[in-house]
Amino acid sequence: MLSIIASHTAMLIALWVVLILIGLTIVVRLLLGLRSSTAVADLATAVTRPLLVDVLPMLIVSWLTTIDPTHVLILIWYYVIAVVISVRQLLELGNIVRK
Repeated sequence: MLSIIASHTAMLIALWVVLILIGLTIVVRLLLGLRSSTAVADLATAVTRPLLVDVLPMLIVSWLTTIDPTHVLILIWYYVIAVVISVRQLLELGNIVRK
C-alpha cells in the first residue's frame, strides 16, 4: 500500500503536508485543551478523528491506482483530497488559535 505512495514523489509530498497540518492542529488543540478544563474524550476525538476521516480515505484512494492503468483519474482525486484536507486543517487551525 505505501509502496504506491512512495513510488510517486508528489503523492508522498501531499501525504506529508496533510500529516504535518493534522499534527500541528492536534498539538495546538491539545496544548490549548490542557490549559482549560477540556474532557479527555474531546482530546481523544481530536487525535483520532483526523486520522480516520482524513488520512484513511487518502490511503484508500491511493490503493485504487492499482485498478486504473493510467493512474490519471485516481491521482487527480488524490491531489484534490489532499488540497481540500489541507485547506480545512488550515481553517481549523486558524479558528483554534483565534479562540
